[in-house]
This record gives sequence, structure tokens and C-alpha cells, in this order.
Amino acid sequence: MFGQHPNIKQAASAAIVNGYSDGSFKPNRTVTRAEFAVILMNASKQQGNGAELKFTDNGKIASLAQKAVAQAVEVHVISGYDDGTFRPDAEITRSEMAVMVARALGQSAAATAESGFADDEDIPSWARGATEDLKKLGIMEGKGANQFAPGDKTTRAEAVTVLLKMLAYKGK
Repeated sequence: MFGQHPNIKQAASAAIVNGYSDGSFKPNRTVTRAEFAVILMNASKQQGNGAELKFTDNGKIASLAQKAVAQAVEVHVISGYDDGTFRPDAEITRSEMAVMVARALGQSAAATAESGFADDEDIPSWARGATEDLKKLGIMEGKGANQFAPGDKTTRAEAVTVLLKMLAYKGK
């Protein structure tokens, strides 16, 4: 159904992520913040209804994603922006994904002096600790020439790969 990519097949069979109605996966399509919350909570096998959502843009969170976002808020994996919004339809950056995954693993995501990536100065201070932690754990890698590319938008294939590595680490 999803071609020959083993990570995508594994994630689909584990009910972490779904394809589209036409049978495609679209691995290079970007992931929104709400979509990432859904697949992260699917991967974490989070139970319960989650916390009450108090974002100023709650109405923009699709009904299919509301429970996952609430669960992610409850376990302190997701927080909103300083202006009180969640921005569910915003494409998630690699920095944001790193912080959410680090929090899901119970990592502190505290700022460190350096992340170890060549483009360290481009990594926001709030994400530097998470990127370094995930690099050390082998969960996230750079994108060639040891570049983390913190502002790049996360693709569906990248999200699946990172979440499968997170699950493999948790299984140790």
C-alpha cells in the first residue's frame, strides 16, 4: 500500500500513522502541529481524554485531532505559543518536533551551551537541549554536513522515522 519504505510500512502496521484515501502515504508532504500531535500520541499509546484545551484557537483544531492534542497537553509534551495559540495548521519545524519528542521521552529539553550540530547558532535556545539529547540518543540526525536545519518543515517520512526511533529507544 505505501510502496517499499520499511519505516512507513512499520508505522502503518503499528497504527501510528495512516495513509490517504487513495492508498498513498505522501512521504514528502509536511506535517502540521495537530497531525504531529496525533501520530506522537498514537506512537506513545496515550490513554484518556487529556487536559482541557485552553488555547485561543481551539476552534481551529480539527475534531479528529482534539483528543490527541489534549492528551499531549496533559502529559506536557505540547504547549502553545506565548500569544495563547496552538496553531494546529502550522507546519511543524524540526526544532518543534525535537522538543516534543524529547518531552515524550522525559528528557528535560533544557538549553545547553551547544547542540553539536554545525548550524548550532541557528537552533533556537529553547530547542538546543532537545536536539542535542536526541542526537546523542540516535533518534534525530542532521541533514548532511551535520546540519540540523532547525527551521525546516518536518515531512511525514521524517516524523515516522523519528517516532520509530523513539519507540525503539523506549523499548531498551
